Amino acid sequence: MFRTAVKLICLASLFAAAPVVALDPTQPPAGRAAGDAPADAAASLHLQAILRGPGRASAVINGNSLQVGDRVGDARILAIHRHAVLIDRQGQQQELHLSAPIIQTSRTQP
Repeated sequence: MFRTAVKLICLASLFAAAPVVALDPTQPPAGRAAGDAPADAAASLHLQAILRGPGRASAVINGNSLQVGDRVGDARILAIHRHAVLIDRQGQQQELHLSAPIIQTSRTQP
C-alpha cells in the first residue's frame, strides 16, 4: 500500500513538472521560420546527381530531376556534362559541380 502511494505521488509530481507544451524536435528553433532564411540561401542550387541513359541525361538539383531546358528557381539548365551542369541565371552562366568522392579508386593495374 505504501509503495503504491509513493509511486502515485512520484507520478503526479512528474506530470506537474512537465511543460504544458511539448516542443517538436523537427521544427526550426524558436524565432526562426522556414521563410526566414536569407534570399541567397533560398536561391542556392545543390547538384546532387547526374543520371545518364541512352541518348538522354538528367540532373538532380535540390531534389528535382531536371533535363536540359528545364528551370529550377531562377535558373535554366543549359547543358549536362559528366561531372557538372551548366546553368543560366539572370543572363550569367554558372557551373554546378558534383562534390568529389570521399573514396577514390586506384587506377594502377597489378
